[in-house]
Amino acid sequence: MAHFTYKCPEHGSFCVSLDKREKTHKCPKCGKESKAVLKMGSVQIVERLDNGAMARAVERLHNIEEIMEERADKSTEQEMERLGEGMED
Repeated sequence: MAHFTYKCPEHGSFCVSLDKREKTHKCPKCGKESKAVLKMGSVQIVERLDNGAMARAVERLHNIEEIMEERADKSTEQEMERLGEGMED
């Protein structure tokens, strides 16, 4: 069974476990027909590295350098803000 999300006009979102998605489902609290909320799946692209001499292949995200650079920039920015605020006091 899969989990599907529906949104009640009065009570908001709720999750239901069904075999197949229905366009509408009754709210468990008030019984009103609620429309399905469509959610997008995620995609992950992985590179497989194997030079033949390795004990086993290594998998890594295809854009790991970009992700790590963004994290480092964000961390540096937060640290600079924290230090700047500490110096002003």
